[in-house]
Amino acid sequence: MFSLTERRLSSTVEIQSYRSRHRGCEGLVDTLVDPDIDIDVRALSRDGGPLAPAKRAWLCAQPGFEASAKETSARLVAAFHGKRILNLVINDRGRFIVALLALDLHFRDDVPDAGLTSGRLKRVCSEMGVCSPTRVASLLALMRLGDFVRAMPSPGDKRRRVLVPTARLVDSQRTRWRCHLEGSSRFLPEAQRAIAALDGEGFVAEMVRVLADHFYAGLRILDLVPGLRLFGERTGGIFVVLALLAAADDRALCGERPVGTSVSDLARRTGTSRAHIIKLLGDAAAEGFIDRPANRDILLQPRLVGAAHDFLAVGYLFLNYAAKLAFARMDRDGRG
Repeated sequence: MFSLTERRLSSTVEIQSYRSRHRGCEGLVDTLVDPDIDIDVRALSRDGGPLAPAKRAWLCAQPGFEASAKETSARLVAAFHGKRILNLVINDRGRFIVALLALDLHFRDDVPDAGLTSGRLKRVCSEMGVCSPTRVASLLALMRLGDFVRAMPSPGDKRRRVLVPTARLVDSQRTRWRCHLEGSSRFLPEAQRAIAALDGEGFVAEMVRVLADHFYAGLRILDLVPGLRLFGERTGGIFVVLALLAAADDRALCGERPVGTSVSDLARRTGTSRAHIIKLLGDAAAEGFIDRPANRDILLQPRLVGAAHDFLAVGYLFLNYAAKLAFARMDRDGRG
């Protein structure tokens, strides 16, 4: 049996080195990667790349970016507030990737014996070093309990059972993408076309495939923003950062006064316990991300604000880049 508390489902996904196709990864992942697509993850953040530090710095320096980052943070937190099972499924780095890979297995009708099954998802996650088969089984159990996936007969063989993502899981991805795309639309003109296409299943399936291809190749967002690793490897950690950003006015962003939130509010918003939040904030204070005078107020420090803005800039740029690739693939195949 599993529990819905962080005591039984630990707050961190196993930290394992991932393997990419460039490192000789063989197995189920190889059948999922398009042989005509060769993704160089390192090139994404080199000079001129879509996620280059200079592009992220340019974006963060744009007039209105701070307001956009605050709005995006508030919308992301509001979208997942109160959805405890959903939070447990996709609110940290490993769970987000597992949910995305589950959708990719479901949509990949171009692969023999395609479809989402527990065994396939365990194999993919194990080959990529995302998390252990035991963790995948726990996450799938939560996803079934929350009606994010359902067991159904395989279309090709009624004797076999496959897992089918429900609209809840697909919509959770749409919501996350929409928050980033709408937040970036005033800076990145490609966003408008993507926003208009979000309700189409064909575009969603192609976006899932583009994003999954990059994760198969070894992309990990926290490798680009290592300053947030402390938060990304905790249950609800990234949502704590977003909630702090959303609650901060101009003076709070500069550390001149406390953020307008509390431990209890952060616990409610992330579906975790007060003890969990207190421990996370204590670790964040020790690392210089925040200051907690008398262990009560929460004062943001430049290290946290800078890392949070960089994280959102990466999200803006990456989803716009992914949408551009998705449209190119659809146009190439006559599905645009």
